[in-house]
Parts: sequence; structure tokens; C-alpha cells
Amino acid sequence: MANVTTQQDESPSDPVKPEELLYHYTTQHGLLGILKQKCIWATHIRYLNDTSEGNIVSRVIFEEFSSRYNTAPLFQMLGMATDKAASVVEPVDEDTLGQGTTMASWATSQNVFVSSFSEKGDSLSQWRAYSERSGGYSIGFRPEYLHAVGERFLNGRPDRFFQGSDTLVRCIYYDEEEERSLREEIKKLVSAYIEEVATTAKLPVGEGIQGFRTPAALAIKHFLKLGQRSAITKDNGFREEAEWRLAFLLQQGSTATDIEFRPGSSMPVPYLEVPLRLADQLIGICKVIVGPCPHPSEAAKSVEMLLQSAGFRGVEVVSSQIPYRNW
Repeated sequence: MANVTTQQDESPSDPVKPEELLYHYTTQHGLLGILKQKCIWATHIRYLNDTSEGNIVSRVIFEEFSSRYNTAPLFQMLGMATDKAASVVEPVDEDTLGQGTTMASWATSQNVFVSSFSEKGDSLSQWRAYSERSGGYSIGFRPEYLHAVGERFLNGRPDRFFQGSDTLVRCIYYDEEEERSLREEIKKLVSAYIEEVATTAKLPVGEGIQGFRTPAALAIKHFLKLGQRSAITKDNGFREEAEWRLAFLLQQGSTATDIEFRPGSSMPVPYLEVPLRLADQLIGICKVIVGPCPHPSEAAKSVEMLLQSAGFRGVEVVSSQIPYRNW
């Protein structure tokens, strides 16, 4: 097993503890691309391996809005049974509900691109997912560096991506406690939206909040924050990944001119190339863990030479301690 600590040209002078790093798992092809091109891919959220990506928050929003419709009179007219009495269902204008549902659904299902990282650098489940026969690798980055990378990416594209929210965020896993919290938050947001629509409708023309008078505009104001929440809310079955993400939300009606496509297993996959080189900060790769493979010492030595050829110094290279075999 190799363990190298040579001086990197752009490396920090103080050592970074492994538990402070966030790790990006990738294949041999991905490692070569990251080190040579000094960029990382942010994949469209709808094309990740979790089929529930982006759907959890949308589902809760839809259920909350549906509960606000006064369906009892309609059911009674049709002669159908309902467990809702007309007197206990909030009488809300259906156009308000319809536009709110539409814009909330848009906010949580828009074009979001993410790069994934884990708090765990040597995880069996991650090696199973990324250790192809050609090998898997875990690249450790400093969190503050990743945050700067995300900010720089957004600042260079103010007219295409939403600004103002943290780009590096910890994923939320949807267990029973999180479900209660999310439902309560969305219930409050929907109530606040409905109340503001009703209040704004009573104001004379020219008064109120500039740019936020129609139900659709007010819905965007209230529900836009759920776009990032949707991008980081994952099924609880993925909890062991301990995931963080760089998340970039494309603006409504905007088309990112720098969207690229790579071959997927069944369709082209859209992604963005996020530059890792910062003009005024250090390259934030501090460690590379070589995944389980037939020849760990040789593989680690090869990565050392690869790092040096790409201009990196001071990056620790170690082999995985997990006795997993897929060859």
C-alpha cells in the first residue's frame, strides 16, 4: 500500500484531517478526466441512480394542495362518498390553488445539476457502485474549497442559474421525522401563499410588492426555496452514503449553453462541466483512495505518477482497507 506526502505546488501548508474531507467516488475514466481537465461533472438530477430523485418534495406539495380543494360538494353532486365534510374544507379559489400547484411543481422539478460527495472515503456500498473492473477511486476535497468552486461557477453565470443559496449542501434523508418536518414546512408555505394571494387581490393597482401580484408570481416567491430542498432530499435507503452535493438550479426559461451530454446506459445524460481551478485559491484535492483491486500497490503507485504528471504535489494516496472483490 502506497502512502505519499510530497509537497504540492498549490497545496495548503497545514495537513487536513481525513474526516474533514468530502469524497467524490468515480471510475478510472472519471479520475483521469478530473485530474487532467481539472473539472468535475454535475449531472442532471433526473438521470441519477436514485429513481426518487426530485420526486419526494413534489409529491408532498401535490398532496398538500390537493387537501385544500373543496371536493365535498362535487362528490355530493356526483353521488359519491367522501370523508371530507364541506364545512371543514378550506374554501380557496381554485385558480389560486391551480397556479400554486403548477408553480410549486415547477420549482421542485426544474433543471437541477448536482455533483455528489460523501463524508466517507472508504465505503463498501460506494465501491460496489463505482468499482468497475477498471477500478474505482475516491477523491478527497476540502469542503471550503468545494464551496468556493460552486460560488465561482454561479458567479460566472448570473443570467442562467439562480444565485444566493449555498451551493454545497448536505443531503437530507427522508425518514419519519423528516417527513413530518417537510409536511409541516410545506403546509405553512401553502397557507402563507394563499393568504398573500387573498391580501394582494384586495390592494389597489400599483400597491403591493412590485413584481409579485399574480398568483403565479406569488407562488414562485414562496416555493422557489423548495427547488434546492428537492435536490437534496433523498430516500432514506441511501442514508449510508452520507452525501453532500454541489447543486445548481437553472432559471425558468433559461437554457444553459454549456450543457454537455455523455452516453448513458439507455439514453444520453445531460451534465455540466464545473471548473475546479480557482484563480486565487489552492487546488483542493488532498487525498485519493484507490478502491479494491487485484494489485493495490501498483494501482496506488500509478495514481501517484498520474498526480505528479498533472501538476499535483502533496496529495496523499492510499489503498482501500475493505476486502471487497469484483474481479
